[in-house]
Formats: sequence, C-alpha cells, structure tokens
Amino acid sequence: MDTITNNLKCGDKHHHFNEENLPALIHYKCKEWGSYYSMILIANLALQWSKAIILTWYPEAKKQFYMDTKKIAKNILVIKNMKDLIKNQEKQIIIINNDDEKLFLEAIKYLKDIRERIIFIKNIDIFNKRLLNESIKYNKLILSWEIDACSAKEKILKKKFNSILLFSQPKIKLPYKFVPITPFTWYIWSKNKKWYIQSVK
Repeated sequence: MDTITNNLKCGDKHHHFNEENLPALIHYKCKEWGSYYSMILIANLALQWSKAIILTWYPEAKKQFYMDTKKIAKNILVIKNMKDLIKNQEKQIIIINNDDEKLFLEAIKYLKDIRERIIFIKNIDIFNKRLLNESIKYNKLILSWEIDACSAKEKILKKKFNSILLFSQPKIKLPYKFVPITPFTWYIWSKNKKWYIQSVK
C-alpha cells in the first residue's frame, strides 16, 4: 500500500500521522489528489487500529479504502440500517451505506463509543448543514473536500484544527496558505509543525 505514513516528512524524518493530529481538515478540488490522500489517511489510521465511522458518497473512494485495508476486512462493516448497527456496534470500522445522512446522524447518537471513533466525512460539499454541525462537535474528526462549497463552512472555520492539508488555496480565510512545492508534493500543517507529503506514484 502506498501509505501516507511513509511519505509524510519533516526534513528527512518521517512523521507518523495518528489520532493526536486530529481534528483534521483536507481541502481540495476535483483532480487535485486530495481524494486519494484522504482515503489513504483514514486507511492508515484504521490499520493502526483506530475506530472510525465513515461517510462518503464516492464509490471509488470506498473501493480504494477496501483495497488498502484488506488485512482487517473482518473488522469493517457497511451498515444499511440501524438494525445492522445495533447488531454490530463493536465493529472497528463502520461505513454508512449510500451516503445515508439520516442513518449517519442516528448512528453517531446511538454509538456509546462515538468519542473514541474517528468521524470521517468525505465530500463535505454535498452533505447538509445539520449533519456537519453535529459532526464538528467531536474532536476525532476528518473533513475532506472543497471547503468553499460546504454549507457549514462558517461554523467549520470556528473549529480549531490540529492538522490542515491544502491541495489548493481556498477562497475563505484559513490560518495557513497553500504553498506549491513540486508536482505531487504538498504541505500539511500539524500542531504548528510543517510537514510535507510526497507521492511515490
């Protein structure tokens, strides 16, 4: 697996991205590699035995996640309704079927271990404000996609993120600016440290 862990550096040193770096915001537009790295990031956290609940509408993203987490496939469950969740709430990774917003909201309210889980939401531009407002109450959070197009961007901006990864410069004001380095290399600001991600593809 082409892991973000192996490609995240500060100078010549590798940085191991973990739950301490959360909450995280990943901003990118179409064809800017942000989708690819978002899924690698959550896959690596899953392989570090982090618990998570995942919401994304993009089928290819889910496909990539399954491919990258084959080793722990038995710990991953796609839920279609609350009955599925109630029966399998101990599963390490819970994926919401078909970007079902209602089911996602019910799930985060029902799960007793929700504060132990990473809430991963990809394609934040398509989900409603209520869902996003509920999600940003938690600190183990990863929000991914174009922040400018997000319905809850004002509230998201008020949240203190420990990590911000920019694949381009958003129109709204963030604490950091996008800095182009070379093709397939991007900066990630995490706890006042500047690391960089370098693709090996």
